Amino acid sequence: MLASTLIQPHKHIPRGNAGMDKPKKEFQYGNTTVIIHSPLVMMNDKERKKWFKDEWEKGNPVLKDIANAVHDCYRN
Repeated sequence: MLASTLIQPHKHIPRGNAGMDKPKKEFQYGNTTVIIHSPLVMMNDKERKKWFKDEWEKGNPVLKDIANAVHDCYRN
């Protein structure tokens, strides 16, 4: 069987808040503009901490994946 027959076409499957208007915040670092699209940018520190705690307890897979990636960066 040829390898090209094993490749499946990409299917776009929106997840999370895809397609919804989200608040955004822009940061300028030198010549680079960073735009964060997330409701988290509108939360204060206490609200953000509560959101992360609640999502962690619910087992949010994206949050867990991010935490694992950060942990892997510091692993010897």
